[in-house]
Amino acid sequence: MKNKINRVITLANGKKYFVLKQAIYKGDNYYMVAEVTEDGNDLKEKFAMLHEVEKDGNELIEFVKDPKTMQVLLDHLNLD
Repeated sequence: MKNKINRVITLANGKKYFVLKQAIYKGDNYYMVAEVTEDGNDLKEKFAMLHEVEKDGNELIEFVKDPKTMQVLLDHLNLD
């Protein structure tokens, strides 16, 4: 697992997200992120949870959509 905290992830759609927290759950990487403004100088107040998936040797990032997984992650991340 690469530490991506305090780094920017760019998704395939071109949107950029700043990694606030990182966690491993059931052997997979998850990231709590804040969306980066278009100019790249600030963070928006739009937060999301991302899931890193490895497919055919490539790293893919997807949004966490399952509410149960989201709740488990939020319950165990230190949000202070």
